[in-house]
Amino acid sequence: MPDEQTPAHRSVVADIRANGPITFARFMEIALYGEHGYYSSLTTPGTDYATSPQMHPAFGALIAGYLFKAWQALDEPDSFHVIELGAGDGILAEDVLETISTGAHDDFADALVYHPLDIRPRGSTRPVDDFSEPTPVIGCVISNELIDAFPTHVFAIRNGEVLELFVDADHDSTLRFVEGHPSDGGITDRVGELAQYLPNTYRGEVNLAIRDWANDVSAFLQSGYILTIDYGHPRETLYHPGRSEGSLRCYQSHVLGQNPFRDVGRQDITSHVDFTEIDNALKSVGIEQMAPLQTQRDFLFDLGIGQYSEHLRRSTALGSREQYARRWMPELRALNSLTDTRGLGNFHVAQHRINAPNFDLLGLETSPVFPLPTLKRHHLEHLPYD
Repeated sequence: MPDEQTPAHRSVVADIRANGPITFARFMEIALYGEHGYYSSLTTPGTDYATSPQMHPAFGALIAGYLFKAWQALDEPDSFHVIELGAGDGILAEDVLETISTGAHDDFADALVYHPLDIRPRGSTRPVDDFSEPTPVIGCVISNELIDAFPTHVFAIRNGEVLELFVDADHDSTLRFVEGHPSDGGITDRVGELAQYLPNTYRGEVNLAIRDWANDVSAFLQSGYILTIDYGHPRETLYHPGRSEGSLRCYQSHVLGQNPFRDVGRQDITSHVDFTEIDNALKSVGIEQMAPLQTQRDFLFDLGIGQYSEHLRRSTALGSREQYARRWMPELRALNSLTDTRGLGNFHVAQHRINAPNFDLLGLETSPVFPLPTLKRHHLEHLPYD
C-alpha cells in the first residue's frame, strides 16, 4: 500500500470509487476542508508557513492605520465593522485591536467592531456561520491570504482547446490526473480567449469560488471597503505562456512542494490568485475598484513601514553588539520580510469600495497613524535568527 494513503487520501479514493473521476476542486475540498483535511484535522494548520501577521506586529499596526483612514473617509460612524475572512489563528485581529487600544485615537477604538471569522475557528476567531445571514454593516472586509486556498479547477491546453484535469485513482489507489471536457463553462470562459496563445503543454488553474466570495462580501457591506491581500497576478500575467506548469503549490513543514497527491490532508495546497477575476466578480455585485493593484511592498510603504524600519535602525544604535545580534537584527529581518519582493513583499493588494468615497494614504508614508508595536510571544516564534 502506498505511503500516501492518509485518512484524507482514503476519503478521496472513496469519492472516486463512488462517483468516478472528480474535479481537482473537489479533491482540494476533501484534502483541505473535509473531515480529515488540512484545515479540519486535530493538528494545527498554518504552521507550515509564516504569514505576514505572524512575522511582525507592524503588519497589524499598518492595517490598523488603513482602517482608521477608511473610518475617517466614512465620516467617522459610531460603529465601524471589520470582517476578516479566513482569520486563521487570529493574530491579525489581535494586533489590530491592541494597536488601536493604545489611546492614540479613542473615538476610533470605541467605534471599531472586529469580526475574525474562519472555517476552522482557533484562538479568538469565530465560525464563518456566525455571518451566514449577515445584516449589512458599515466598515471593511479583509481577506489576507485567503483566496489562494479556495478549491480550484485545473485545466490543460491541447491543440488550442481547453480541457479539464480530473483526479482519478489507479487500482492501488494511486492518484493521478486524467483529461476530460470542462465540468463547468466558467473554466472555458475564463481562459478561452487566451487559449490560442498558450503552448500545447500548458497547465493552469481556474478559481471559480471567487464569484461566491464576491457575493458574500457584497452581503456583508452596506457601505465601506474591501481589502484583499494575496499572492497572484492580473490574468494576462497569471496565464502567461511562460507559466506553462501552473501555480499549484504545497507547503509542509516550511518546505515548498508541487505534488498535491503526496500526504493528502497533511499539507496545504494553494494556487495563485486571478486578480482580474476579483475585479470582475466584485464589479458584478456593484463593488468598484478604488485604487490600482499594487504589491504588498508598495502598499506597506504607503502606510509608513519605512518609518518603522528607521525607528528600529535607530534603536539598534543604542544597544550593545550582543543585543543587536540577539534581538534587533532578527527583528529587522522580520520587518523587512514584509516588503521583500522575493516573498511576502511580492503579494498583491486590491482595494475596492461600495457606497463609499475614495480615499488615499497621503502622508502616512512619513507619519504612520500608530507607533511601531513591540513584539509578542507569537511573533518571536517566527523571528529569523539564522
